[in-house]
Amino acid sequence: MPTRRRLYVHIGMQKTGTSYLQGAMLRNRAVLADQGLDLVPPTKRETFELMLLVRDRYKPALDPASVPESLEKFSAALRRAPGPRALISQESLAAAGPHQIRRLLDACGDREVHVIVTVRDLARQLPSSWQQLIKSGGTATYRRFVRQARAREQEGSDQRPWTNLNVLAVLARWSEAVGPERIHVVTVPPAGSPPTALLERYCSVVGVDPNRMVPEETRGNISLGRVQAELLRRVNSELPAEMRPRQVYGAVGKRFFAAQVLAAQEPSTIRVPAEFRAWCDEVADRQIKTIDSAGYVVTGQLEDLRCPDAAFSEGADPATNREVASAAVAALARVLTLRGQAVRRRAGGAGTPGGLGAGGRRSLRARAGRLLRRVRGTRG
Repeated sequence: MPTRRRLYVHIGMQKTGTSYLQGAMLRNRAVLADQGLDLVPPTKRETFELMLLVRDRYKPALDPASVPESLEKFSAALRRAPGPRALISQESLAAAGPHQIRRLLDACGDREVHVIVTVRDLARQLPSSWQQLIKSGGTATYRRFVRQARAREQEGSDQRPWTNLNVLAVLARWSEAVGPERIHVVTVPPAGSPPTALLERYCSVVGVDPNRMVPEETRGNISLGRVQAELLRRVNSELPAEMRPRQVYGAVGKRFFAAQVLAAQEPSTIRVPAEFRAWCDEVADRQIKTIDSAGYVVTGQLEDLRCPDAAFSEGADPATNREVASAAVAALARVLTLRGQAVRRRAGGAGTPGGLGAGGRRSLRARAGRLLRRVRGTRG
């Protein structure tokens, strides 16, 4: 009897190197195909649209009209894919409920589905998850976010914000659908490990040689520092309703202001307040014990889920008004710089060699001065 072709479904968890891994796979599509691994869907946009439909998150007023067809297109692409193995990676699939999981599996035809779950120690995942919330327009303070996560976990609830951190519940749901022997747990290496360690672990699961892949020049997901994340949170709280839709905020708030403006500043690491250390250690103990006894296929070391001392801080104070004001001044200067560069490009070098006439430069300087005085006056 011929062996069934495999489909690897990488479902997250969120903030476990998924953007890095997805970027590496997409950049090396041809190399992977030569080794018998097809990416289905072939683009990040199509994969995101598929997730929206599977997860019942499609909103016709906000999302592309192609979303309703994404599941049928996925099935057809799987049938056409020539290789013995295929891969789909989308971190928001982790939180899928039983009927949503079944919807995706029904679209996989006769493929033998294996699920990949990348996991990371809780103390490093908490700050990253809060950043993700803020870069999606959220307004919760960091300490409130951590407190809510602990409260949800301790009361046995799978509600936000714990739902995207609840490794054991995710593994249980998907294991019930495909069986524990087809669940591949890949641990994120601890800080200080070789930069390619996670990619090597991941590639060993999907059966490709990472040494044949072209490395990426920069990391795909930009992190913010403690002060910059707090500045973005405060900005989010002042935004009008018309800035809230996913496509609008994603373009302006996340990919412009967070990635191009705030990420250019020197970051300071966001750590977990020491008061949450005992809880994080308890969660790690339960994760290690449960995963070890569940029959999952583990790549890496379960001890990687232990929380490192460096992830905690006795102070872990929120950013001060003075720090936020200083970051805001730098951000405004960066916005004006980017705006000025765009004006010069549109002007095609007209006026002075820099593309802006003297009047244009004076206008920019005056505008910057007014904005900076306003920020200093309100946040000093």
